[in-house]
Amino acid sequence: MKPALEPPVPAAALEQIAPLQEAAIGASRVDYALNVTVVYEDPATRRWASEFCERVAGLVGQDTVRRTWWKIGELSEPAVLAGAVSTALRADVIVVAVRAAEGLPLPFYVWVDAWLPHHRQGAAALVALIAMPDNPGARLDRARDYLQTVARRGCLDFLIEERKVTVDACAPPWQV
Repeated sequence: MKPALEPPVPAAALEQIAPLQEAAIGASRVDYALNVTVVYEDPATRRWASEFCERVAGLVGQDTVRRTWWKIGELSEPAVLAGAVSTALRADVIVVAVRAAEGLPLPFYVWVDAWLPHHRQGAAALVALIAMPDNPGARLDRARDYLQTVARRGCLDFLIEERKVTVDACAPPWQV
């Protein structure tokens, strides 16, 4: 089943993260932080991820959430890749905000392959925020399938939220 959420509708993925609220609030007494690593594709997906992170912070407390942001297009730079891998290794929640496509950029796969085998054990989640076009003409569920496989391989909870967007807003940057 592919739930498609319009922006005003509360995020199903957020509701699934709600149990983290009690853990984070209880742990905040001992200076715990919910480490969130966000990897996004463009300004629109960054805004969506930011909205999501703000809702999470509203549940667990602004001071309890530590966010790091990485643009997928910049993962080809060695220093950026190293930083993104480092934060993903320690992340409690990894948010991937992308547009539906037949594939993701190569630096994204390099990033996943670098942190996934070494991610710390324990409760963690991979949240996929996927922008879907109104009328997809091609097979655009590969990103979803890949991210679900990543979560399974990493023993991460997998949470997904999809939004319908206009075709232009969903086209890869090299096609716009």
